[in-house]
Amino acid sequence: MKLKLLAGVLAATLSSVSDTYASQIVLTFENLYDWDLVDGYGGISGWQAGGTLRDYSIYPSHRPEMGDSYFSVSPGGAELSFDAAPVVFEGIHYNFVGFDSHVSYDLYYQDRLVYSAPLVPENQPPEVYWLASGYSGLIDKIYFHGTSDGVVIDNLIYSTAAPVPLPGAAWLFGVSLAGLFARTGRRQIQAT
Repeated sequence: MKLKLLAGVLAATLSSVSDTYASQIVLTFENLYDWDLVDGYGGISGWQAGGTLRDYSIYPSHRPEMGDSYFSVSPGGAELSFDAAPVVFEGIHYNFVGFDSHVSYDLYYQDRLVYSAPLVPENQPPEVYWLASGYSGLIDKIYFHGTSDGVVIDNLIYSTAAPVPLPGAAWLFGVSLAGLFARTGRRQIQAT
């Protein structure tokens, strides 16, 4: 009886661990007003302290697929925390406004700087452009350095981290072990 119970517990444990895939989240800032952009929008906190919503009137040549709104990071910078951390930051549509020499963003995980993306102002396009993350590890915070006039971000994309799937060898071992326990249990029942 104990063997059957153990085999059942093992089978339930193995069946509860399944392959799950990361889900991608894209924040477009469309159909929002400043009062709608509260902490927690898109699974991120720090919006209200970090900037405000704007429309693309200063970028009349922006691509239509980017919509009408973007998030303007305050001149002092912004720290955004991912509520469902850890996540993988994939990138953003980006531009900085002003002529500062220190333009970048930093990625953090468990209060440690894991990646910094220094950007040379002279090499930046004049319009909003796609800026890939450059880092594929896990993060829980992103910090945008402020410039004299702020930073433009739009279509921020990140993926929630997926649990590591159980390898096939572990499944095979678990099923074999459960079968062995079940067979041993049957033999004990037949012997009595």
